Amino acid sequence: MRSAAVSSRGGLPSLLAVLLWMAGMARAADAPPGETAQRERLGAERAAAQARYDHTVAACEQAFVVTPCISRAKAERRATLDRLTREQTTLDDAARRRRAEERRRRIAAKQQAVVARAASTPEAPAVREPKPAAPAASPVRPRHKAEPRSDEEAAALDAEAAARAAKARERGDKARARAETVRQRNAQRALQKPPAAPLPAPASAAGR
Repeated sequence: MRSAAVSSRGGLPSLLAVLLWMAGMARAADAPPGETAQRERLGAERAAAQARYDHTVAACEQAFVVTPCISRAKAERRATLDRLTREQTTLDDAARRRRAEERRRRIAAKQQAVVARAASTPEAPAVREPKPAAPAASPVRPRHKAEPRSDEEAAALDAEAAARAAKARERGDKARARAETVRQRNAQRALQKPPAAPLPAPASAAGR
């Protein structure tokens, strides 16, 4: 009866240790090789501590003083499990920091990809404002003519407009010269015309 009680007391902690060890191995599936090895070592030491405790309890059951013997076994197991729990917590904290850093790197990489994609996308062509139409009397760019498509065409149009403007100025100069000539000729004729004869004296003045 006492052996059965010992077996039942020892079986549950052993099963719990195995389950904890399996859970730790599941968390360490994506851990670095060094961390995985440490987790395996912690699981093995935890299982060994539980096995030593079960063996000690079984030996205590055969002794005359059972309670102090089992208390010492429990204290030894508790000290070992506490040490292993602290090491396990350190590994878990390191794993959380590593996962957080990996998430930050992924977020930063996504942001850089978005920026690079936006920089490589060609911008929409700017809408060019229509140029104001040249006035009708402008000698440089007639309204009915389209804008030149090359520098050579623009130079040809500018030369043609300059030639027309020069001819217009020449015609204006000739017209003003002819008008001046006519004015001078009329003035000379007016000077060369003999003065008009004086009017005859009144008849009453002549009788006296």
